[in-house]
Amino acid sequence: MHHDDADSGSSAQYPLCFPGVEDPLPRRGWEPNAGNAGRSAYQRYLSLGFDELEASAWLHFESVAMALQSVVNRGLMQHHKLSLADVQLLAHLKSSGPRQMGTLAEMLMVTPSALTQQIQRLERRRLVRRDASSDDGRRVLATITKEGVRSTTASLETYARLVRAHFLDELSRRQMIALGDGCRRISARLKAADATLDLPDS
Repeated sequence: MHHDDADSGSSAQYPLCFPGVEDPLPRRGWEPNAGNAGRSAYQRYLSLGFDELEASAWLHFESVAMALQSVVNRGLMQHHKLSLADVQLLAHLKSSGPRQMGTLAEMLMVTPSALTQQIQRLERRRLVRRDASSDDGRRVLATITKEGVRSTTASLETYARLVRAHFLDELSRRQMIALGDGCRRISARLKAADATLDLPDS
């Protein structure tokens, strides 16, 4: 069940990052019960030129991103013996069809050797296979198998339940809209950035 919508006042909470911690926006400084590591990171961001609001927002984002990925990964391993990275790879092959290994490594932002090891593990479980391209025998394509499709479907259902339980159910509809809008704007800027990822001018 979603939490009731709250206006933009100080009553909102951030249970995903620090349970029981009130909305930091109307106050100055870091929460006293966030722990030494949280206070240390907060001070570090301040020293890098973030103001208090920026440091708090980024630290909360970092915390929830890492914690949610860890929870989802553990849940997928427990129920399907697949990591989050495995499910992402399988889901891509399921939706996009066979992919050249080099292209797949670039898309998943992993090294070719790391991808090869991952594919080999999935091959042993008969979830994927590798074939020479019919157009160019030097190219190797990764393809999901029927068993891989079945495992991916089940894994994605678990993934959805975990995301809802540990993320979506903690947000009101208004908060989801605000979060989605912010992420869309950030994503658009990142996609428009130069491929060299030059730092913006100071």
